[in-house]
Amino acid sequence: MKATRWVLVGLVSLLVAGCASPTPLPPTLTVTPTRTSTPTVTPPPTSTVVPTSTRSMDSGQARPAPVVTSTPVPTIMPTPVPTETSTSTPTPEPTPTEVAGGLIITILYDNNEYDERLETAWGFSCLLEGADKRHPLEKTILFDTGGDSALLLRNMRALGFDPQDVDVVVISHVHGDHSGGLSGFLEENHNVTVYLPQSFPQNLKDATRDAGAELVEVHEPLEICEHVRSTGELGDWIKEQSLVIETTRGLAVITGCAHPGVVNIVRRAKELTGGEVYLVLGGFHLGGTSEAKIADIVEDFRQLGVQKVAPCHCSGDVARRLFGEAYGEDFIPAGVGSRLEVRD
Repeated sequence: MKATRWVLVGLVSLLVAGCASPTPLPPTLTVTPTRTSTPTVTPPPTSTVVPTSTRSMDSGQARPAPVVTSTPVPTIMPTPVPTETSTSTPTPEPTPTEVAGGLIITILYDNNEYDERLETAWGFSCLLEGADKRHPLEKTILFDTGGDSALLLRNMRALGFDPQDVDVVVISHVHGDHSGGLSGFLEENHNVTVYLPQSFPQNLKDATRDAGAELVEVHEPLEICEHVRSTGELGDWIKEQSLVIETTRGLAVITGCAHPGVVNIVRRAKELTGGEVYLVLGGFHLGGTSEAKIADIVEDFRQLGVQKVAPCHCSGDVARRLFGEAYGEDFIPAGVGSRLEVRD
């Protein structure tokens, strides 16, 4: 098992590109964690989005964090949009069904600070849980594993999560800051189903099976469990999958690094479900992108009906600022330890 872990980590390290060199966020855009006096886990609140406060790095004064309102999701049918040109996979017909009554997303690994009890590092991981007993998620899903399993597991335990409670692991793409923690996590819990992009090297697939996990290779869009599906592999050079979760408020779209383009991912989510997008969370891959280009992307989000945004990881300080200015209270400052809850 140990040898397998080192094979996996070594190979993944060689494949790291693009996201491997973090660009530090300037102080004016770093999300300051809510300070806690003791390392206790705060019970889930009843509001729809938690964190409870953020701090302005300019003034040092606390200000209220955006809270998701109870306004119903508009019932506007989406305008059909072209599918990704990088794949010949036909787009499935939308199949509206019952949706999850609620969803809790907890960021376990990120390079943006939020909860000062937790460690930050370049990479991304989040945990998805059901928040409603009427139509809960069938599975607890770990999306990406960050770059270091030891850090991931420490943060999980600091937040009160048991690795044994995870049912499914989904890896967005091959870069080490998203997949590097997988082998160490499987040492803690190999009784999981792991969804890897089909484009992963065979050695990494074999190592995942050898660790004792069930492996599913993802190419076309597929259902992971009720209410949760993968977009399938998108992109030309770096193949990447994202998650789409159907909730009573609309679609929650979770991205790893958005190498295929975050707007393309949002479009694919709408194509797959015929639904409206309530929240987009994760890496937007806009670090170093010009303000003009980011402004165009913000406008595309508006045109696509995206209601709330939580860019983190590789989104970049400029993108976080521009999305914050455009979305106001519907911009959610996200970092390691952020806990977002979507309810009726």
